[in-house]
Amino acid sequence: MSQIDFDVLYKNHAQEVYNFLLRLCGDANLAEDILQDTFLKAMEKVDKFDNRCKVTSWLCQIAKNTYFDYLRKKQKYNYTSLQEYNSHMKSPSPEEKLLDSEEAKEIRKMVHQLPEPYKEVFLLRVYAELPFKEIGHIFGKTEVWGRVTYMRSKDMIIRMMNNGRKTNY
Repeated sequence: MSQIDFDVLYKNHAQEVYNFLLRLCGDANLAEDILQDTFLKAMEKVDKFDNRCKVTSWLCQIAKNTYFDYLRKKQKYNYTSLQEYNSHMKSPSPEEKLLDSEEAKEIRKMVHQLPEPYKEVFLLRVYAELPFKEIGHIFGKTEVWGRVTYMRSKDMIIRMMNNGRKTNY
């Protein structure tokens, strides 16, 4: 893939990567900024792409890492509390907006207590609506790994709900 036309790459994949970022961060302006950074990084790393996954998966992985780098910088420099960081970590889905109950708020808090990679897999599946195969590719794992990790994250949340307390895993 070293001889690639980046205009064609952008034209063919930008919308899908933008949609992924928009679902991930919930902010159109931020998604656009990260999209631009993603394609710049892709240009720099094109020789590392080895065709083991779809180009879109590779670009979404770069986008995800760029977004999480952005959040880490924001947390380090701008956020005064973990609660403020968590409130900017994701935006609620339309279903969550409809279910804006205390239970939904508690579930969102529990998601942020999950250890990695469970939290990230859960967010990619629920908020970014990625298929398990794409989640597996992002982590350099299999589709089955993505499915199992997602199910384990759901089980952890259910156990936290059943225990009635926030448990660190």
